Amino acid sequence: MPRAEIFNGRITVETEYRDKDLIRGIPGSKFDGASRMWSVPLTWAHCLQLRGVFGERLELGPELEAWGYRELNERVAPAMLARDYAMDPESDMPGDQRLYGYQRAGVSFLRLAGSAILGDEMGTGKTVQTIMTLEDADAYPALVVTPKSVKGSWAREYERWAPHRKVIVVTGNAPQRRKLLAEPADVYIIHWEALRLHSRIAGYGNIRLEDKDKEPGELNRPWAAVVADEAHRAKEPKSKQTRALWAIGESAERRYALTGTPIANHPGDFWALLHFVAPDEWPSKTKFIDRYCLTAWNAFGGVDVIGIRPERREEFFRIADPRFLRRSKAIVLRDLPEKVYIRRDVEMTPKQAKAYKELKGDMLARLDSGSLVVTDSLTELTRLAQLASAYLEVDGDQALLSEPSSKLDELEELLSDLGDEPVVVFAASRQLIDLADARLVKRGISHVRVTGSENDTERDWAIRSFQGGHARVILCTLGAGSEGITLTRARNLVFLQRSWSLVQNRQAEDRVHRPGAEEHDSIRIFDLVAPGTVEEGVLDALAAKGDRLEEVTRDDEALRRLLT
Repeated sequence: MPRAEIFNGRITVETEYRDKDLIRGIPGSKFDGASRMWSVPLTWAHCLQLRGVFGERLELGPELEAWGYRELNERVAPAMLARDYAMDPESDMPGDQRLYGYQRAGVSFLRLAGSAILGDEMGTGKTVQTIMTLEDADAYPALVVTPKSVKGSWAREYERWAPHRKVIVVTGNAPQRRKLLAEPADVYIIHWEALRLHSRIAGYGNIRLEDKDKEPGELNRPWAAVVADEAHRAKEPKSKQTRALWAIGESAERRYALTGTPIANHPGDFWALLHFVAPDEWPSKTKFIDRYCLTAWNAFGGVDVIGIRPERREEFFRIADPRFLRRSKAIVLRDLPEKVYIRRDVEMTPKQAKAYKELKGDMLARLDSGSLVVTDSLTELTRLAQLASAYLEVDGDQALLSEPSSKLDELEELLSDLGDEPVVVFAASRQLIDLADARLVKRGISHVRVTGSENDTERDWAIRSFQGGHARVILCTLGAGSEGITLTRARNLVFLQRSWSLVQNRQAEDRVHRPGAEEHDSIRIFDLVAPGTVEEGVLDALAAKGDRLEEVTRDDEALRRLLT
């Protein structure tokens, strides 16, 4: 009979040789040749996994049994009760009455969970829930990792909800950032791209670490809390950005991952976030996939994750749920207006259509000859999508959008149809936003921009000008404007172009569809689409797969269907 007990901070398992393949499949399992025994990390997850592997055959030693009862009663059960309560749309808790009831319930869950993923849908107030959790737990000093464009928003939220805290926005070049990180403060707000420049890099698999990667940086110090905002940016474990976050979080008492899209493509995406918030519970991605994920061979000889194993589903969620909370706006913000999608077909100008036809014909010819490779197809699909919006001049590797633009003609008509109503405009291409900017200047239509070229002050001014009614239109690139900003003054959102990422499109929509939009009877989302072009294929692929278009362009037949 297998027996498990605590020894040297791990769970040691005495078992028969015939059970080695069972225990080997548990993430984090190790075999000690000297004692001839297996061991796994001392976590609630591994207690459940051992019970799942051995069933009632497993005997628990007294120390492990006592530890398990404490963990259940002090963390797991309270967190699950708080989670179940927070999932109730009518949930309410004592606390700051400026918060919605569901937000107060979310704060209770986060505080009891200790470290967790807050996966509430975009626009539900993950930032304020996190700030109030840190206040309740007095979890300072805290590090907040966020997109560069959202650092100012976090600082303003702290001014509103916890004005007594000293907050430093870490900005500037590397020496300036080091100087700011050396100053005493309660909260440091830093952008994702700077992480690996101020931290050592955690190991992953057999990736070789250079000497500089092993050197501790200014961020490798004890933290009461580390918060990863828009944490889906850390779903790729091979990325140095992700592994810097892991290294920084190792010394933190609390770790919170905030994202409205915790799983962008498949359950495998979830592992990197689980590893950040609870590294001992989720030590190995390979064994995570082996134990919990359904997989299938793809056409290129690789393995795709396609879902959760039905026979392990209950075990997986018993482990994950005490650290994961997800609520949709439809459940907790039922007063928000509905989204109404309106497609407006826009015929290309003759000059655009001629160039589009020539480029598509060239692509099909090279596809037939076998000379069109993946990197070429992605580049030229992008060019086709640009041609569907405006004329495109290509000179070598350079591609420049210029007039005429059928999309901008239609935008002018739409603005006229909407009278004086405020409008948010999104496009994937910054060049297209530049052309729209010039059109609006020519027509005397008041507008501001968020394109990534503005500094933090200029960006904040643009958003405040729009929200304050001083500009009728705000022009945004999907890369710069789809995260962390509120544009609820508008009930009209126009996509000149869609992103090839469903996640980014949804984030853009939720700039207007969030708390503050209750005064509108509906949110109207206009798609300007060139019929008979690759844009229709993009919309179909997004609707059918809920996934990135790049994943289908690797198949010749899928690419041919997209083109034709």
